[in-house]
Amino acid sequence: MENSRLVLSHRHRAVGKAVIGAVVMAVVIVAVAGIYFATTSTTTLASTSTTSIKSGGPSAVLISIYSGASNSANAPGYKPDSLTLIIGVNNTVTWTNDDSAMHTVTSTSAPSGASFDSGGIRSGATYTHTFTVPGTYEYHCRPHGWMTGTMVVKAGL
Repeated sequence: MENSRLVLSHRHRAVGKAVIGAVVMAVVIVAVAGIYFATTSTTTLASTSTTSIKSGGPSAVLISIYSGASNSANAPGYKPDSLTLIIGVNNTVTWTNDDSAMHTVTSTSAPSGASFDSGGIRSGATYTHTFTVPGTYEYHCRPHGWMTGTMVVKAGL
C-alpha cells in the first residue's frame, strides 16, 4: 500500500511538472508571437506611408535608399516608396543613400515645372527636396530603373 502511494505521488509530480512546462512554453510562444507581430506591424506601417506633423512648424520626411537597393531582387529601393505630403506641414523630403552603390532620385512624372533630379548620391550622402506644387510625382533611380517611388503632394490647409 505504501509503495503504491509513493508511485502515485511520483506520477502526480511528473504530471504537475509537465503541466507547468506546457504553461511556461505557451507563455513563451505568446510573448514571442506578440513581439513578432508588434515588430512586423511597425515595419509595415513605416514602409507604406508616412505623414509627420509636429506642432510649431514644418517637419522633414526621411526616405532611405536602403542597403541592397541596387539589386533588382530588392525592389522598390526606397523606403518608404509611397508618401502623401502636405505643403507647409511635411513637404520637405530627405533621401539618404544607405546602400554602397551610387543612386539618383529623378522625377519621371511631375506637375508642370516641378521636376527634380538629385544627380548622383554617393553612399552615405543625402539629397533634400522641398515640394511646393500640389500633384502626383513619380520618381526613379536612373542607373537602377526598378527603384521607383511616388509622392502625392496636397495643398496646405
